[in-house]
Amino acid sequence: MRTFAAATLLLSCLMPAAAQAFPIDLQSQFDGVTVEAETTDMSNIATVLLRNTGNTAALCEATFVNGPERPTPRRVKLAAGESTTISQSFLRAITRVRVTLNCHAS
Repeated sequence: MRTFAAATLLLSCLMPAAAQAFPIDLQSQFDGVTVEAETTDMSNIATVLLRNTGNTAALCEATFVNGPERPTPRRVKLAAGESTTISQSFLRAITRVRVTLNCHAS
């Protein structure tokens, strides 16, 4: 019974650490389009929700940077009124993510 109590205590101490959120810094530039961007995080995944609220299609590129991992750009084309989510998962522990988002008319 004592081992079970110790294991339960250990798990309860570890769970909040696994569920901690990390900050996401978003730097965006919109050239000739009206796009809204909102960031969220889930475990080791950073996401950006994009909404094209304008009247023209938009080409967007998001680059996620988390320290030493190689940044990989994500590209998406959004029609007028369309929304989508761009995400990036990371292999290492996350302390902060920087996202550079550039959108322009297509």
